[in-house]
Amino acid sequence: MKSRERVLTTLNHEEPDRVPLDYWTTPAAYEKLRDHLGITAEETQEWGIMSSWKTSEELLQRLHVDFRRVYMNTAKSFQAKTYPDGTTDSEYGFRGKWFGPYWEITYYPWAEFTEVEQVEEYAWPDADDSSRMDGVVEWAKYLHEQTDNAVVGMVGGPWGVFEICEHYMRGFDKFLIDLVKNRKLAEAMMDKCMEFALDMNRVLLDEVGDYLDIVQVGDDLGHQQGLIISPKMYRDLIKPRHLKIYGDIHRRAPHVKLLYHSCGAIEPLIKDLIDVGVDILNPIQPLAFGMESKDLKMKYGDRLSFHGGIDLQRAMAESGTKEELREEIDKRLGALAPGGGYILAPAHNIQPDSTPQKILEIYDYALKKGRYT
Repeated sequence: MKSRERVLTTLNHEEPDRVPLDYWTTPAAYEKLRDHLGITAEETQEWGIMSSWKTSEELLQRLHVDFRRVYMNTAKSFQAKTYPDGTTDSEYGFRGKWFGPYWEITYYPWAEFTEVEQVEEYAWPDADDSSRMDGVVEWAKYLHEQTDNAVVGMVGGPWGVFEICEHYMRGFDKFLIDLVKNRKLAEAMMDKCMEFALDMNRVLLDEVGDYLDIVQVGDDLGHQQGLIISPKMYRDLIKPRHLKIYGDIHRRAPHVKLLYHSCGAIEPLIKDLIDVGVDILNPIQPLAFGMESKDLKMKYGDRLSFHGGIDLQRAMAESGTKEELREEIDKRLGALAPGGGYILAPAHNIQPDSTPQKILEIYDYALKKGRYT
């Protein structure tokens, strides 16, 4: 069975020949793996999740990865400025720098806003800048017509309407206070982000939607022990906006599946995410409270597919053993694979302390153990 058929079969909640495999990693862990394998092939494929970097077709094939990705470009008119403290501008107005394996935000352009009018007057970059799609249509068409891989579309810009406000534009503490004490301002911020997301989705999907199998979105709603906001607050404020954004994706590309990313203990909201059009949930963080794989499969497996699941906090950490990693893979396969609906991948980006040998073990062991026949 070819990769695209394998992925679409499992997303139809049927059993393919084996569980599909996907790859999420930090640049540092990727570079160690690439150098360990001695791969010198040209890195032509953008692949970063949460950061921008490229990989080679040779490495993706070595890991038996069933997916390839299509990204929108940053507008060519944007020229990033780096400041004396090492921070760099983004196209959207926030600023950050590298702290270990992640690029973290240090400047929030909406941090001092007090009025709805300030939000409404804020100038987003031009979604319709034609340079955003330079080469993108050709790449998407090539992947769809000339390869057998499942094709994932990545919309440009920060994801969602909640995370973009608290993590990128306003700041975590201020935005959470806004939700309680200044709801009009918080809603104006979310509406501003929603309209921008609708524009970016339109630009991507109207040009390459026919070539995609999956569209990837996200909005972090949880932490290790629970939700960042209450279920009621999600349903009152976030859910209607998610419904509008994700409904528009399904309207523009009815055949695509929606892959939604949220870290943490989000089980109380999974039914709501299904309601707004989520087809695939990532990363099903296995050590987060209430995210036990067997329970998720039993409660939601007839309506939802799962992506991720392989623990990075213990099994893939420096202290984890090969035997523990194999036990982890066996556990996820046993809980999530029956009947289809599972794509095996790390439960977020592989961290720098995960050795190349462990990374290879995930994919080689899963290739062998994830077979249905």
